[in-house]
Amino acid sequence: MGRGGARLSPEIIVDAAIRVAARGEPDGLTGRALGAELGADRSAVWRHFTDRDALLLAVGDRLLTMAAAAVPTGLPPRERLQALARSVVTVYTAHPYVGAAIAARTTRGPGEFAVIEMMLTALEEVGLRGEAVTRHQRMLADTILAYAGTLAGYAVLPDHVRAADERAWAGAYATLPADRYPAITRHLPDLARHGSDEVLTALLHALWLSVAASIHPGDPHA
Repeated sequence: MGRGGARLSPEIIVDAAIRVAARGEPDGLTGRALGAELGADRSAVWRHFTDRDALLLAVGDRLLTMAAAAVPTGLPPRERLQALARSVVTVYTAHPYVGAAIAARTTRGPGEFAVIEMMLTALEEVGLRGEAVTRHQRMLADTILAYAGTLAGYAVLPDHVRAADERAWAGAYATLPADRYPAITRHLPDLARHGSDEVLTALLHALWLSVAASIHPGDPHA
């Protein structure tokens, strides 16, 4: 039983895990943290999930459900894919411990199914056919998940670690000898300027160029 005498269920536990994950605590989804959130003994969690990995995948799939649900309806296919990509990045970084942990995983649940269906449908609508559809779906999924996982992983680093990384541009990189690292020296002023949104926009643009180049010339969308 949970807080207020409510009977625990996988759904209630995942709801609580999402709340815990949104705090960005570095120790992540521990049984102790979940038990405290649920107002129940932490052992109760494991009566509904076989192990911590099963819980993690369930919570990760919920994040994908949330990302898909945040995409506005009625968007043209390109804008729909862009909105989905940004939504995944937003949701993963808002729940950073889980986002970093499941970015490379297959959740095998309804959230993942919804995201893949949305991607495939949009790519078909722009005129891709055959293996080009699945190839670009994988390109998009792998790129966005890797990027979202990287940002999420960075978000859960201790503050002093992040601060040291951010100081590196004005520290270690700024002191490199120009004769040995001429390219870094030339581009150093710009290396630290590109924010995550700017990088994501460039990634999506590059992916779309590949999509456009793969549309059959005779297709009305080409």
